Amino acid sequence: MTDPADPESTAEALELGASRCLERTRSWVLNVLVADGLTILISALVLRQVGPVVVDVEPDLLRKILFGTLFAVFVVAMLVLRRLGGRERLADPTTRASRFFGSHVGAAAIGWAALPTGLIYGLTIDPSLGGLAPFWLAAMVLGKLAYPGAVELEGFDEPMSHAPESAE
Repeated sequence: MTDPADPESTAEALELGASRCLERTRSWVLNVLVADGLTILISALVLRQVGPVVVDVEPDLLRKILFGTLFAVFVVAMLVLRRLGGRERLADPTTRASRFFGSHVGAAAIGWAALPTGLIYGLTIDPSLGGLAPFWLAAMVLGKLAYPGAVELEGFDEPMSHAPESAE
């Protein structure tokens, strides 16, 4: 019996086009997660070498702006993932692959935007791990949420179109 919570459990049950789309999308989302990790490393090195940056903005206002930006990044990424990659948007087999790919990779890439925001927060307000953790975690959590499962491509009436895709 397959476990629907396991993203690998039903991949072999997919038709060939859907299986290829799933593997390609997973690969790109993992690439974004690697970029997230490298950006976190670079941010940590920058924060270690550079002292605090003084800005002409009140720290409380800047904190609110940066956390508001973090919230907006999270909301936009989830909207891209859920609205652009929802079942009703994937119903057309001719556009299913591009929409599936775009929604998942797009959400992960939008999540990356939390990292420069966190760097600004660290340079201007709080360079500690506790201060940076929400920004770093948001990027990684959005990447994990964007990692597709095979179940998302199951149960459609028509198989995915085998038209060549430009992003391969």
